[in-house]
Amino acid sequence: MTGINNGYTLSKDEILARLHQLPMLSIVVQEVIASFKDDHLDRSTLAYKISQDQGLSAKVLQVANSSFYGLSREVGSIQDAALVMGFNAIRSLALSAGFVLAFPHTPGKLFDRRAYWLRSFRVACFTQALAKYLDHDQQMAFTVGMFHDIGQLVLDVCIPEQFADMLAQQETTGLSLIEIEQSKLGFDHSFIGAEMVKRWNFPQEIEHAIRYWRTPEHEPFEVYTGMVHIAVLLENGLRGEALINRLPETLCERLQLNWEQIKDGMPEPDQLDAVANQILEA
Repeated sequence: MTGINNGYTLSKDEILARLHQLPMLSIVVQEVIASFKDDHLDRSTLAYKISQDQGLSAKVLQVANSSFYGLSREVGSIQDAALVMGFNAIRSLALSAGFVLAFPHTPGKLFDRRAYWLRSFRVACFTQALAKYLDHDQQMAFTVGMFHDIGQLVLDVCIPEQFADMLAQQETTGLSLIEIEQSKLGFDHSFIGAEMVKRWNFPQEIEHAIRYWRTPEHEPFEVYTGMVHIAVLLENGLRGEALINRLPETLCERLQLNWEQIKDGMPEPDQLDAVANQILEA
């Protein structure tokens, strides 16, 4: 299937064939990804490997010691942080920091990677907060939220000129980026992002959320996908009944969502940005 309109001739397969253009992730980050599917994971060994990557471990410890996590004492090593916060929390932070390091902000581009990562971190934290309320894995929820729109980053790397053109059209037409991508390419960044994480052996929950978070009632239903849908609305500033009224009825029924019960557990945007900026510091 080739792109349509506007002379774009890139097929899905042609863009996916360009995934080799993506920055190489460190060996440690690759092992962190693989660890999600390792039922016999040696957590102490992986924590040790993370600690040997100085840039990665420094970012993880910086965030772990921030006021956001409210630890009773400062942690000085990855192993110490894993004991206090839990290994899964350290793994989520290491994966997020690893991608930020691999895909840094490039000044002067229409696609603002810093804004992208800030938004992704906010969505990740809102998804995590929802998971706590709904009694699901909070660290998986954080990771799912962090990568929910990773397809935008892939298009920025693999077809930078075409993607910049679509972003420019978004600014001038008022259309959504998804609408423009569908018109120009015949598919959108949700497909590309889902295919990337599938090829990189991310957990199925992450692939499903990337592919379907805009249509969370998609069957088979996946609770993390539904939580990301809500987290994006929270990141956009919706609260209270305005939020609940925007949700698909089937999603509200499945999650038994009640604003009064969850409102006190939602983090403040200013607090999230303070922590995100620590991750994004050079």
